[in-house]
Amino acid sequence: MATNKATTDETISKARKKATVFRVLKYMAAYRWQVILVITLMLAASCITVVLPILIENAIDVQVADKNVKGLLIVVALGLILALLWSLFYIIRVRIMAKVSNEVVLTVRSEAFAHLQTLSLHYFDSRPTGKILARIIGDITSLKDMLRQMVTNLIPNLLFLIIIAVVIFIKNPAFALAIFAVMPIMVAGIFLIFKKSFGFWQDFRQKQSNVNAFAHETFSGIRVVQSFCAQKQMKQTFSTIASEVTDRFCSAVKRSDFMNIVIHGSQGLGYFCLFYLAVKTDASVGSLLAFTTYIGLFWQPLRMMANMYNQLGNQIAGAERVFEILDTEPTLIEQKSPVQIQKMNGEVEFEHVSFAYPDEPETLVLNDVSFKAAAGETIALVGPTGAGKTTIINLLARFYDTVSGTIRIDGTDIAKIAIDSLRKHIGVMTQDSYLFSGTIRENLLYGNQTATEEEMISACKALEADSFIMQTEKGYDTEITDQSLSQGQRQLLALARTLICNPSILILDEATSAIDTRTELLVQKGIKLLTAHRTSFVVAHRLSTIRNADRILVIDSQGIRESGTHEELLARNGEYAALYKAQFEN
Repeated sequence: MATNKATTDETISKARKKATVFRVLKYMAAYRWQVILVITLMLAASCITVVLPILIENAIDVQVADKNVKGLLIVVALGLILALLWSLFYIIRVRIMAKVSNEVVLTVRSEAFAHLQTLSLHYFDSRPTGKILARIIGDITSLKDMLRQMVTNLIPNLLFLIIIAVVIFIKNPAFALAIFAVMPIMVAGIFLIFKKSFGFWQDFRQKQSNVNAFAHETFSGIRVVQSFCAQKQMKQTFSTIASEVTDRFCSAVKRSDFMNIVIHGSQGLGYFCLFYLAVKTDASVGSLLAFTTYIGLFWQPLRMMANMYNQLGNQIAGAERVFEILDTEPTLIEQKSPVQIQKMNGEVEFEHVSFAYPDEPETLVLNDVSFKAAAGETIALVGPTGAGKTTIINLLARFYDTVSGTIRIDGTDIAKIAIDSLRKHIGVMTQDSYLFSGTIRENLLYGNQTATEEEMISACKALEADSFIMQTEKGYDTEITDQSLSQGQRQLLALARTLICNPSILILDEATSAIDTRTELLVQKGIKLLTAHRTSFVVAHRLSTIRNADRILVIDSQGIRESGTHEELLARNGEYAALYKAQFEN
């Protein structure tokens, strides 16, 4: 199975920037009235901004020229009122957009989180957890900034440019044509810069994801790092990938900053054209001052958009990474009307099952595997590492789908059974014994929230876990930390959690490989209790733990090599006997 390392860039499918922007804006449809109000306020504020230079022109050419103090005071008062209204409109629209953008981010994050849970284990096994977290947290947060930038900055600036252009053309078409003559040069320059620099923003997001993944991986394995005194090595590696983030960011910014050169150059040419025409046409001082103000107002949003591009390019690249998650199709597809199972006997059949990972379809992990397990039977799976033992139980729980062949439970193809309905009847316990942050009670009831207090305590007493639980500070309400429980205690809690669920089929994958002998006896007692009267599949390297299995399947890369009880396989003196003797001789 191909995997992506923390320090290796992911392969991201490139989307059209325009399509990404429109896709982000679609989330605004649910808030159309708020957006309409914001745009209305923006238009009102833009009209106020356009009127102010006209007031300046009137104050100079009319009121000051006629020495009309009263008229001048009226113009100034009107200007102050309009300025206050502009400030009020700005505050309202910013507050509305802050609320809307945060709600959109909540929606997208919830969709992404829910969608990720529908993906197969292969998606999570093939990439570091830190890179997934980078998308769920950092990349989605960038959507909020992108929406706020677009609605409160980009759209108002574009509207303002249109309004300014219309006013300038109405007041003096000759001046307007002189000013806008340089626009084609500016547009062409901005387009080329945008096209060249966007790839660097995509690379920046990739490198930033690598940093998140490496940091997550390092601190998740901090005990190993400190045990091997590898802090210096990890620091050097982190510095290397962090410097790559800085390099990509600086490269993107350098190219984007060329926009300011293009815009300032175009603005200078616009001023030159205006002053040249003013000299030729003997324009009034007030008119020239008004048009000079309009040029400043016209180029100001262009400069703002150029500065905003650095952020917008980064945010669009982040949005692409988020939408790639949402566009990833689940490999486990339920039928339109799947079978709902109310009761499961536990009869299991593998019929000519073959399996390969999606990214390596030519490499078969299982090849034409067939066997049957009767209801209530305990099947042990043994063999060398990589033979496919864990793959068999992953297929049974339908964490993956087969490439070919059929898996049946009680005669029904599991591909036709609703996934939730199937897994509700299957209990899975691995050597990791993963416990969530929270209380012991919350972890015990994780798979069965409807279990009663008596059922929970009864399960723990049956596994002799109740004694150490009651010795903790708050008993079943004790918060679990990394250091509060031993590995054996975690195994017992995991067993109790599985027992409370009362599954029809039990899967134990190396459930006793990481605990001491004394605790193993308790766990084995718990396993015996769990396996009674239910179909069980046990993967174990310690062959002593599966001697009482009803049937042992010896698996290697060629499939099932041997099948039988412990005594039968020893008497056959084949591969199992060789493994058993070698283990006990050692």
